[in-house]
Amino acid sequence: MAVKKRPVAGPLATFFRLKNRARSSYFHYKRRLSFFVRTMQKAFTGSSAGFSRPTAAHAGVAAEELFQTELELFLASGATLAVKPCIAPAVSIVLVLHNRAELTYKCLTSLFTITTSYELIIVDNASTDATGRLLDALVGAKVVRNSENVHFLRAVNQAAELASGTYLLFLNNDARLLPGALDSAVDLIEADPAIGAVGAQVVRLDGTLQEAGSIIWKDGSCQGYGRDENPRNSEYMFQRDVDYCSGVFLLTSRALFLENGGFDPVFAPAYYEETDYCMRLRARGKRIVYNPGSVVLHVEFASSNSPAEALALQKKHREIFRARHAAALAGHCERGAMNILTASCAQRGAQRVLHIDDCVPHAYLGSGYPRSRDMLEALDALGFGVTFYPLLTLPETWDDVYSDIPRTIEVVAEGGFDRLETFLKTRAGYYTTMIVSRPHNMWIVKKILSRSPDVLAGAQLVYDAEAVFCLRDINKSAVQGKSLSRTEQAVVLEEELKPARDADCVVTVSAIEQRMFAEHGCTNVRILGHSVEPAMTPHAFSARRDFLFAGAFPTMDSPNTDSMVWFVEEILPRISARLNQPFKFIIAGHNSQKHLRGLQSQTVDVLGPVDDLTPLYNDCRVFIVPTRYAAGIPYKAHHAAAHGIPLVATGLIAAQLGWVHEQDLLVADSPEDFAEQCVRLYTDEALWNRLRTSAAERIQKECSRAAFIENVRAIIK
Repeated sequence: MAVKKRPVAGPLATFFRLKNRARSSYFHYKRRLSFFVRTMQKAFTGSSAGFSRPTAAHAGVAAEELFQTELELFLASGATLAVKPCIAPAVSIVLVLHNRAELTYKCLTSLFTITTSYELIIVDNASTDATGRLLDALVGAKVVRNSENVHFLRAVNQAAELASGTYLLFLNNDARLLPGALDSAVDLIEADPAIGAVGAQVVRLDGTLQEAGSIIWKDGSCQGYGRDENPRNSEYMFQRDVDYCSGVFLLTSRALFLENGGFDPVFAPAYYEETDYCMRLRARGKRIVYNPGSVVLHVEFASSNSPAEALALQKKHREIFRARHAAALAGHCERGAMNILTASCAQRGAQRVLHIDDCVPHAYLGSGYPRSRDMLEALDALGFGVTFYPLLTLPETWDDVYSDIPRTIEVVAEGGFDRLETFLKTRAGYYTTMIVSRPHNMWIVKKILSRSPDVLAGAQLVYDAEAVFCLRDINKSAVQGKSLSRTEQAVVLEEELKPARDADCVVTVSAIEQRMFAEHGCTNVRILGHSVEPAMTPHAFSARRDFLFAGAFPTMDSPNTDSMVWFVEEILPRISARLNQPFKFIIAGHNSQKHLRGLQSQTVDVLGPVDDLTPLYNDCRVFIVPTRYAAGIPYKAHHAAAHGIPLVATGLIAAQLGWVHEQDLLVADSPEDFAEQCVRLYTDEALWNRLRTSAAERIQKECSRAAFIENVRAIIK
């Protein structure tokens, strides 16, 4: 939709009168506008100390006065609003009007940012204000002008019969789309044929939530979830299946809507029509999904009847609704504050899992976080309700948070260490499983449980070791010539493994570490490795050159940083002396430029973070893993092998992987031997092909996603 200018149709005096009126009222409207802008800024960025949030009614009054003036200026200007012609639209946007032209105008202008193809269908229910003039200035829309007010329900059904889009969007004329709202909803509904309808996050003009999906209680009454709360809070920022979403913004399949007979006229003129429709969809096995990526601003109650009339209609239609859906409602929650969290998700019988770790598990961080991400994805794929609680709060946008994990997972990004105990108390009895990753986090949870044991409330406690971290410290001490005695090693090992004995289940990454936990008194110890699927890069041996390492470099003394310094200083000169051809050693990974800048040379190329490693895997010939101290199993080795680039690694890495020298990879520990194995693999095509094939077979056998998901299922059981 676009605004187009045309010659002024009426007397010029009208235009100048309105223009002068706006100019004379400049300071009045400036104050109103400033108030409105401040309100929205505070709502979406957090209020400052002493700020008292104005009511939605006050914000609405301020905004509506502005909208009225904008409408009058637009109508006087002679401009038009043009809908871009579309032969086969993806969406038919349906607007039902009865007066409030100023709100309709703002609604129409909010359609400018839509990139999805759409047609606009407007049914005007005999408006008596400036709506007629506004529609006269609208070009390219399908407009139906009823001679009487047939109200919302019948008008929607009327419009649906005229629609040609694949989907119908029912949009209130007192709502405004924020950029991306419709596009996001269409992407979501197209991704899964089981989705019957998608609703939006509905925000009032004071910046508070009107609803983030809606609840239907056992008695048939309804409640918008999150009402009056901050829409940016974590519980409202993830997708979830809900009982229904209101008709303020409701996207559904046109075919599905017509097959179901549209909105049932028994609920005319209004109230419970979309609630009933969503329940009928769910009875057919369809999902109703709340999508936080679709945000609309709503002037609440702008189109309501008188309060008494509205309440009477709601009561009448609620009884009809209760009788019709009695069997389904029997499985809904009793109305009450204690049940709101459970009722907020339609999949009430699913397992609910709380996963606690350091931070949002972005793959680029390395250090076991790719595996944590894969675990979250597996839990989500199994249909569990998943909450992820990071103990470190980082300055990330919500798009950053969800860049690596499904949007269907709740991430308590604002939580942090200080709020964990309060969070656990608030949600005591809600989760069926609590997973705690890494030993330092297990100690934190243990202290909370010692003070407040009820926070676990019958849930099983799973300790995900990720790695036995003290093994890395023991190896590091040996590398630095400060080897610990066997007694000292036993003490640090016992200290790390001790909290695991309180867990109902312990999860390790390898058989070696599984035995360690079993030997220290843990009876239910399971192995969960990596989830990596073979994705062999196509280039043949002859089309490749260069050595590659890819990994994260969190600190100057991390295993990866140490291994790069050791390789460049001790091994690379030996390789250069033996190879009679030019080559480069490429280092890619998070923080590599920060910590390894000094290694940059004509031979060494420090790239920094690389979003997609596939081109490097396709072009490079040998992946090196010269790690001297570490724990767990190296994701980087599995990932490289899965992409068809064979490895040279230390004995430590080979032992962690359980892979065999000369069969799955080449192994060396001294600088001289490591250089020799690198040159062998770099120059021997037959050896290269044999190791590449064998490693890919190991990945297929040991790291398949299907097996990983089944292992996660067994852990939760």
